[in-house]
Parts: sequence; structure tokens; C-alpha cells
Amino acid sequence: MSIGNESGASRRFVANPPFWGSKMASITTPAWQKSPGKSYLIMVVGILAFTAVLGGLYMAAQAWAMQGPGGSRDLARLMDMVVRYGFVVLLIGGVGGWYWWSQRSGHGKIFIDVTRDALTVSKRPGDVYPFADAQLGVWGISGGMTMGTTLHLHCGGRRFILGGRDYRVAAGTRLEAPDAGYGLPLDIDAWVSDSDFGEILAMSGRQAAQAGSGANSPAGPVRCLLFPSPLAIQQMGPFAVRRKQQLLNSANHPRLAIDVDADSIRVVDPNTNALHASVQVAQVTATPETYQFRYGGLGFGSADQILGSMFERGMASSLSTTPVLVLGVPGAPPLTIGCRDTIGGLDMRFSWPRDVRQRVNEPPEFSVSGGDFLLLVEKFGLAPYLQRHDQQV
Repeated sequence: MSIGNESGASRRFVANPPFWGSKMASITTPAWQKSPGKSYLIMVVGILAFTAVLGGLYMAAQAWAMQGPGGSRDLARLMDMVVRYGFVVLLIGGVGGWYWWSQRSGHGKIFIDVTRDALTVSKRPGDVYPFADAQLGVWGISGGMTMGTTLHLHCGGRRFILGGRDYRVAAGTRLEAPDAGYGLPLDIDAWVSDSDFGEILAMSGRQAAQAGSGANSPAGPVRCLLFPSPLAIQQMGPFAVRRKQQLLNSANHPRLAIDVDADSIRVVDPNTNALHASVQVAQVTATPETYQFRYGGLGFGSADQILGSMFERGMASSLSTTPVLVLGVPGAPPLTIGCRDTIGGLDMRFSWPRDVRQRVNEPPEFSVSGGDFLLLVEKFGLAPYLQRHDQQV
């Protein structure tokens, strides 16, 4: 979002902070990829140390409740419930509160003032980032999907990376800066919408032609990459270790691609360009559905075990709910395409109305980025039905 400025030569844009946890992921993910054994050992030691500290505090509280002044078994039982359930409530409330404070409240907003020659950032007072040596790059994630485009700027030895969400550069545009994003060695420092990103590039005189993304755009074709959906792992049994590992290893590599042109689409193999199908858009049927994951019964056990099982399954179902686009392409099996894009790291960016078909325990076969999902939804006329929660922030 841009805000008017008193000076006609300057514009102020409101940018968003990096995704929740992305800065940490840019440290831990490369470290894990470089030294998985060492990283695993550090993780295990950290978990054991954390468990030991919590266990020590719990035992001390129980001992005080049993043996301290006025102590009793009933007090110890009450203390046990307070500690266990209170910790869960505190953990969920703390994470949720921090997420809202850092991502959804006004505190997290970043103001970027742009002139023809440079930009300044509200959270970096005194720094001026000139456009003279700015470079464009890819905004991606460690899984291989592309979230948009980045603009890399420097002020002396300090780097500032601005992301343009869903912004697509036209084929042939030079992308000289290294990739940045979630789980990569470099992460963005702030991001704006594709329209604001285009305005900033235009003001800097470094306008990069944008690939057509509208349903009737003359530019094209635009390639949408279809990755294996990690949600399929939820339908694998506890002993399907090899299948789970194969799925996780393949999740970073696109299995299919859809080349979207003004009036037609082509389904191809992105690695060999082998053609699977080529049809007119009017021949394709598009159906919105919602994937939901549900466990079986609650089972047996104590009240605590049943309550814990209900909580676990409720969280799994809530976090797995995914909007799905089902494309019926003549001469090819239906393409079930889900999108797990989020607003800032935890809350889903898209959803369908409640009255669409619910795909209970039927995960989509493919997963796409938010930008590709928007393109496909618009191309096949379902944009009026898509609920965009990022526009309600």
C-alpha cells in the first residue's frame, strides 16, 4: 500500500515484515543441509536440555505441594493440572500473541520512502539505499517454489532486500542477485504487493517488464509449476517410512507444469518439456474444493488422554485445511492442485466458501505457489469465489 507524501518527488509505501520464523529458517535450514548430523545432534541436545529444565521445575512444584506448609495430595493433583494445562495455554497464547503483535498489528509495518534515486527504511534510520547498483533476484523458499521477485540494495556494507509478492518478471529479464527467501541463506527484510513493487521499480527507473498474470493478458505464456503435495504424507501409515522419505525428497522438484496463454493451456513435463496435453481454456472444467484431514475415533484412555487426543487432532485438521482447484483437462487425468500459501507464516492466505465439496482425507496431488494459484483461479473464472484473507489485513 502506498501513502501520499507532501513532496511530489517522494512516495511512501507501507511494507510488511518477513514471514514469521523466516529469519531463523535462513540460519537453521542451510546449516542442516550442510551438516545434517551435527544439526541433528544440536537439536537433540536442545530438546533434552529443555525437557530436563521443565521436568526439574515440575518435580520441584510437586514436592512443594506435597511436603510444603499446608501441602497435600489434593493440592499436588491440582498443581499437576495447573502446570500441564497452564503450560499448553501459555504456549499457544504466547505464540499466537507474538505472531499477531509482530505480523498483524501496526507494530510490524515498515515504512519505505522512495525517490527517483534511492529509498529509506523507517526501521533503519540514517541509511540511504541508492538504486544505482540495485539488482533484481528471485524470492523463493527452500522447497523450490517462487513467491515473487526481490530488489537488492546496499548502503555501504548493509544490504536491504525488498520482496515483491507475486511479482513476475518477463522472460529475458536479468536476475543478477542471489535467491532470497524462507529457508535460504538470504532472507528478505520487507515485502510489498506486486503493484507496489512495480511502482517502486518504475520510480527508480529500473522498470522490469512484468509477465502477464491476468486472465486476458496478451503476454505469455506464463508457466505454473506443480510440485508434489506434502499433504499426501497424512494418508500414509506409521510404518511407511520409505514412502514418506521418497515424498519429502521429491517435494522440492516440480512434477508437472502448466503453461498458461491467453486462450489455451499446455500441460508439460518441466524437466523434458514433453507435452501431456494442449487444450483451449474453454475446454477445461475447474471446480473449487477444500481438503480436510480427519482422524478416526478418539479411542480409549483417561480423560487427559482423550482431551489431548482431541486437541492434537483438532490442530492437525485446522492446520491441514487447504483450498484445492480441480482441473478437468480433456485427454488427461484430473489435476488436483492445492495451495498452502500463508499471510505471514501461520494463517492461510486463501480459502473457498464453506459450501464447496469437502475432500475429507483426499489430499491434492499437487501444490503450487500463491501467485500461481491466483493465476489459475483467475484464468478459469473462479476469482469471485476465492476468499483472500490477505486483503482483510
